[in-house]
Amino acid sequence: MQAVTMERGVLTKIEQPDPVPQRGEVLVKSISCGICGSDLHAARHTEDFVNTSREAGGAFKLTTFNPVILGHEFCAEVVDYGPNTERSVAPGQLVCAAPVLLREPMEPVGYSDKIPGGFAQYMLLSESLIVPVPSGCNADLAALTEPMAVGLHAVNKAQLSAKETILIIGAGPVGLAIITALKQINTGPIIVSDFSPGRRKLAEAIGADIVIDPSDTDPYQEPALRKREGVVIFECVGIPGMIDQIFLGAPKNAKIMIVGVCLQQDYIRPLIAINKELSLHFMLGWSMEEFTQSLRYIAEGKFNVAPLITGRTSLDGVASTFESLATPNDQAKVLVKPWD
Repeated sequence: MQAVTMERGVLTKIEQPDPVPQRGEVLVKSISCGICGSDLHAARHTEDFVNTSREAGGAFKLTTFNPVILGHEFCAEVVDYGPNTERSVAPGQLVCAAPVLLREPMEPVGYSDKIPGGFAQYMLLSESLIVPVPSGCNADLAALTEPMAVGLHAVNKAQLSAKETILIIGAGPVGLAIITALKQINTGPIIVSDFSPGRRKLAEAIGADIVIDPSDTDPYQEPALRKREGVVIFECVGIPGMIDQIFLGAPKNAKIMIVGVCLQQDYIRPLIAINKELSLHFMLGWSMEEFTQSLRYIAEGKFNVAPLITGRTSLDGVASTFESLATPNDQAKVLVKPWD
């Protein structure tokens, strides 16, 4: 099969043998796979990503400097089954899945040097973790299930009362996913701040009430932030200094939800947060219930994800696409199409 490997930031198209499913596993064709911000971080800051993963021992499991085949936001087609499987889904069915193989030890799909992620023509999935794509939902839309589940999880973690004003810092894929999830509940005004004109336009198109260019206007001075019973700020950028900047700008008693992933060592000045009695919350990933709900909402049209797909590339174009996405631009979600 054809695939793209990443080794210390270098992306290379290769040929390698098709993977063989083991006990409880499914062989699938990767039909469509999103490029995640974490993939960009892994390529651009491999040293930090690997070292932090090793220290933390958490869900970000890129713990090797060996070549890996990235890609964990995917929709795939069932091809065949390994031993000791129930063959619960017919070959040809589109599926999404939690990106992990339930081996001992577990292997993270998209961050492992032993199994391929979605930037390959074939993948392996755990049968118990696959979710069939509802009829009528195409693979490109279904491939956004994982990032949309991240947004839904962040909104659920915020425990909103519908009386707060929402401020989203960063309208990349995560920020846009949060807007999409917020539109399913009766929230207060949604304010979005981003430097990119294209991303601000996307945010407005999918439901943001106020969009701000922070190079022109201080988002923390937006009058709507002072007119509600509380303020919830979603940090969706993940660069050093951002949390401290939010501390400075946030109104008193604001709740800050950290969704952006900063791999480098950061700094904050706790006294600022103490003086304002700010609440700081960190979150990661999603539950299987949130994952399944996100796929269902995409299929039903409740999550309007089509506008978020701003580009597609074959395996031949992955390296150049990563290069273009390394700096902020108007792109939201770019999909890798391994069979194009």
